[in-house]
Amino acid sequence: MIFISYWELNPDFDPAELSEIAQELISKKAFPSEGVKQIAFYMSTSDYWGIGIDEADSEEALARNVNMWRISKPGFIRSMKSTPAMEVVKMLPIMVKLKKQIKG
Repeated sequence: MIFISYWELNPDFDPAELSEIAQELISKKAFPSEGVKQIAFYMSTSDYWGIGIDEADSEEALARNVNMWRISKPGFIRSMKSTPAMEVVKMLPIMVKLKKQIKG
């Protein structure tokens, strides 16, 4: 299952610590979590926010993957949202069918 995540870092947080946290998690083989394949991991060039696209075997695997960052440094992440995702070409027909069902 594909998941997308959006996150914002605390602007008062020293961005240099991001690499220290990442190195620690990677050295402990905690990131990416078991059962998660990282497809993309990007950070904005102008602000402290970013996105991740992951393929996860389960919701539990994704929960471990996204929450380890919060646990490793409380206050580091100001906001995070994760959700299962679908390709637009697969999602649109579902939405159109649903609209017809509801609106008649």
